[in-house]
Amino acid sequence: MTREPVLGMVFWATDVGALTDFLVAVAGAELRERHPGYAALRLAGSLIEVHADESFRGHPWFHALAREGVARGIGAELLIPVADVAAAYRKALALGAQTIAPPYEFEGRLECEVMGPDGYVFGLWQPWEFATSG
Repeated sequence: MTREPVLGMVFWATDVGALTDFLVAVAGAELRERHPGYAALRLAGSLIEVHADESFRGHPWFHALAREGVARGIGAELLIPVADVAAAYRKALALGAQTIAPPYEFEGRLECEVMGPDGYVFGLWQPWEFATSG
């Protein structure tokens, strides 16, 4: 029996394939379905759906997204646990992501922030135990 996801989210995308490939390669998402204009993934117990903008013209942001372009991810950051932040960061950059913050240690975590396809910001993190001498 497949458990229902704990949390579900929808990303509206200009290029469903690019965002889907990014989430699989960088965040380790599991691809469940992929069709033109739609993809479904599982990540950390959550369901992520990626929809092409034109799939629902009644969406309240449809006209603003078409007019404004990449501002769709503004105001949100998706935090994703990964096995290796440095490797995920390098892969994100290779896929065209923009650096927001390169890997750094903060409160027991190693993390970085990147802006991926369509302006979505992703915080990639892993537990980190690093003792500094001083």
